[in-house]
Amino acid sequence: MNGNCSKGSLWSDPVYAAAFGLTFVAGLVLNSLALVFFFRFTQIRSQTTVYMKNLACADLLLVASLPIRCSFYILRQPFPQLLCELTGLIFLVNMYASIFFLTCISLDRCVAVCFPMKSVLSRLRRQAHWYSVGVWVLVVGASLPPYLHIKLAPRHLNASCILCFDQRPNYITQPTTLAFTLLVGCGLPLATILACSLALMRTVRRSSAARMDYIDWRKIRNMVVANVVIFTVCFLPYHVLLLLLKVWPSQKDRLLAAYLAAVPLACSNTVLDPLSYYFATETFQRSLGIQAMKMALTTNTESDGHDRVRGNT
Repeated sequence: MNGNCSKGSLWSDPVYAAAFGLTFVAGLVLNSLALVFFFRFTQIRSQTTVYMKNLACADLLLVASLPIRCSFYILRQPFPQLLCELTGLIFLVNMYASIFFLTCISLDRCVAVCFPMKSVLSRLRRQAHWYSVGVWVLVVGASLPPYLHIKLAPRHLNASCILCFDQRPNYITQPTTLAFTLLVGCGLPLATILACSLALMRTVRRSSAARMDYIDWRKIRNMVVANVVIFTVCFLPYHVLLLLLKVWPSQKDRLLAAYLAAVPLACSNTVLDPLSYYFATETFQRSLGIQAMKMALTTNTESDGHDRVRGNT
């Protein structure tokens, strides 16, 4: 047993240890500051802020597990199987919580700006707390089956010290699980974010608020780009590699190496998510900006004289 467990360090181990270590430090600082900001400055209240608080909490949950991954790649010693399993479960929960909360943020912004006077949509938006609960129930419920699969599968000798974070994701590349993961966990959220981003940009650029410099549409553009970049850089490679591992088994060794590299990339969303917080609070959480947007969208259909009267009041 000890002979098998004395697997030497790989050239990639210091790289992974450094990547997880940097993500831990930066993610801990940025998301802690974000939570302090959201809870300290209580005058900033919106549905989007509810999703941001939940996103920051999900990021901190993952950040708390990263020292375990660092220790694994530094020490290369036998790790308790339960510790490996729980760390992997936390990774899945955080990744899909981040995906769905980023989607909720994009959808909420789009509805608020594109349909500011729709009372039905406004009432639906006020249920952000319940939507957040639904997201947590969904991601935990969807992540438990892979965990239970590992728990109930036959244990192999020394599996904890040889595999742990180096194993191929066999549980998530099963046909049914993979189809659900790619469609619900990646495809639909990405399509929603892209559709909301395009609608948001089109509405903002056509509004008189942007033409009259009440708002800076370039900041909104940067916010949209940040959201899309976070998704495509952090989450898309991971899901593409899951698909390739299933459909291209002849290249499993190379694909496994790429998959292992995609995991720290997915974890880096804990550092990039504060970009979303910054752009959202900078552009959408200022009451003057959001009121100017609503006023402009409302008065676009009215005469210029009536518009001036409303502006003066």
